[in-house]
Amino acid sequence: MACIARQNARLDRENPARGSGGSAPPNAVRIMFKRILLATHGTPGARRAEALAADWAHASGAALVVLSIFNEDWKHMTGDDWLNTSATRNIFGDYVMAQVNAEMDRLTGRLRTDFAGLNVRYLRASGSIARVLAETAAHERADVIIMGAYQKKQAPGFRARFENKHLHPLLPCPVVVAP
Repeated sequence: MACIARQNARLDRENPARGSGGSAPPNAVRIMFKRILLATHGTPGARRAEALAADWAHASGAALVVLSIFNEDWKHMTGDDWLNTSATRNIFGDYVMAQVNAEMDRLTGRLRTDFAGLNVRYLRASGSIARVLAETAAHERADVIIMGAYQKKQAPGFRARFENKHLHPLLPCPVVVAP
């Protein structure tokens, strides 16, 4: 927090019109973001990230980019029980994609209500979670990524997980993990 307070003080000195005009306490933190990237899949941990991202977008006037990523690990499954013909594989793939899209549609519908009044854009992507998250943050020029904390017990729905060691080297901006 001290780092943010120092940055805000420096910005106030450089642009006096930006200041709080005396209405905020001297050590209040003013969040200054232009674009926030929210990674969510609607689970309880992700919902805490959604609330934090909405608060910060409202406080700063930032655009909010909501990203839902689904991992395509199922495409690498093998087994004689269902992968015996390409037609069977394609039918299974279509079924999985329909289920994923239906779940993402429900999530987007709920978020449209929750984020009413904010400048929001919704994105869907598939692939390696760490890679897609980092690439999207760079492409969108996000100032910060907000995501939910690791949950010991996964909730129903998306069950995508990744290891931080794969994400951190790719990051183009800070990540905030909502507890």
